Amino acid sequence: MHPTNCLNCGSNLGSGYKFCAGCGQKAATHRLNFHEIVHDALHYITHADKGIFYLIGQLARRPGTVAREYIDGRRTKYFKPINFFLIVGTILVFMTTTFHIVDFARVKNIETAAARVTDPAKKQYMYAVAKRAGHVSQFMGKYSNVANMLATPFFAFILYLFYRKQRYTFIEHLVASMYFISFSMLCYSLLIVPWLGKLATSRSSWVVLLIYFTFEMVYRGLAYYHFIGKKGFWHALKAIGVSMLTILIWVLSSLVLVERYIMTGFGFW
Repeated sequence: MHPTNCLNCGSNLGSGYKFCAGCGQKAATHRLNFHEIVHDALHYITHADKGIFYLIGQLARRPGTVAREYIDGRRTKYFKPINFFLIVGTILVFMTTTFHIVDFARVKNIETAAARVTDPAKKQYMYAVAKRAGHVSQFMGKYSNVANMLATPFFAFILYLFYRKQRYTFIEHLVASMYFISFSMLCYSLLIVPWLGKLATSRSSWVVLLIYFTFEMVYRGLAYYHFIGKKGFWHALKAIGVSMLTILIWVLSSLVLVERYIMTGFGFW
């Protein structure tokens, strides 16, 4: 039965209206069933104007334009950045959990060295270090890039500082960063993680990671270059350089904190 008022917002529905003029909900509703849920989910993900696959294609070809157009008001054209960010985060956790193989080489080396130590206090300390190193190996293998995604506000803030004279606010830099970082993490999840699972205990894994990090720095740099809209070689070089700097700051600060935790436990472990 066609209602006379919208069941969502209560607005009056004119004769023959299929959608509410106030909120956009369908005028005719019915009891939910499995088909309705599946249909809505597929429509949400694949809708031509704002589907996730359309967004991925656009981020692969013109990421800076995507972010700029979304910020400038063309919101219904693209899949929302926070939704894309959360979906990619879920995919990343699933892939790293499924394919990750923990490398305990450092742990075994420390334990081997500890076994030869005669001083009881030093031996106990070395075994504690080995235990913490094992915890770090498990966590970093599964969740290090999740932590990178959670650091998106940090990346956006650094970029905002370098481009504070431009027209974009910190929140707008954050939206752009969510698009760019989510796309690079999606590539990492689908193209790199399966290889790392196979190469976890070999030196080839470092080659794969180096290739990915090179791609990430160049992609994010060029994406920002087009996002800012300043043309010229030096502006492109600045964007790539700033992108590289933000990644290096994050990686180095993370390594320092991780190493300090392994060696000292921050005084709590």
